[in-house]
Amino acid sequence: MPSITRACRQLFEGFKDAELALHHHQTNPTGTLKITAATTFGERYIAPLVNEFHTLYPQLKISMHLSNRQLELIEEGYDIAIRMGVLRESTLIARRLCDRREYVVGSPAYFSQHPRPTRLADLEQHNCLIGSRDHWLFLDKGARKDLVVKGNWQANSGPALVDAALRGIGLAQLPDYYVGEYLASGQLVSVLDEYQFTDTGVWVLYPQQRYLAAKVRLFIDFLVDKFAAGAPWTQG
Repeated sequence: MPSITRACRQLFEGFKDAELALHHHQTNPTGTLKITAATTFGERYIAPLVNEFHTLYPQLKISMHLSNRQLELIEEGYDIAIRMGVLRESTLIARRLCDRREYVVGSPAYFSQHPRPTRLADLEQHNCLIGSRDHWLFLDKGARKDLVVKGNWQANSGPALVDAALRGIGLAQLPDYYVGEYLASGQLVSVLDEYQFTDTGVWVLYPQQRYLAAKVRLFIDFLVDKFAAGAPWTQG
């Protein structure tokens, strides 16, 4: 009988040791955390947060890829993606970090030569600066509207679009973190605000898994906490 009791105690203690080891593994991130984000947004807002996270867990390896091409998480082996705007359908889990707004903007110099558009149809009469897509997103009569725009200037760079708009070359549709300071200073003017599409944001995406690795779970929680006060570009 004592031998059975001793064996049960040993088995119980073995379970406790395994549970403690599992808890340690789940709360102490190991391995490599692979992250992807858009280039400029990643440089400005995500990379500093990744670096801060790394100071908390220096044993973790970081691999960050910034690209305006939407990389495939599962196929290309990424743990987390930071995406902006309206998400396309996928099997990925998405958590909204904060709101994001897009503005149609032009410079005072541009509007001194061209009338301000008041209807979406008016954009046909304007030189629309084209970014990585040839359509702009609006909300028209309560429904999403993807409007194909035309112009004589195109670049897959947000900062280049901002510069072109500031120089009066044409109108651009850009998110708030690019144009907020210029709208506040009057260097850019926003138009068609009543058509602004509102169902957009900044998201953290990750593959569906029954149990999230500690490195993924802790970084997601870290991001959610950092964005809890709102978009970082709106903070003083």
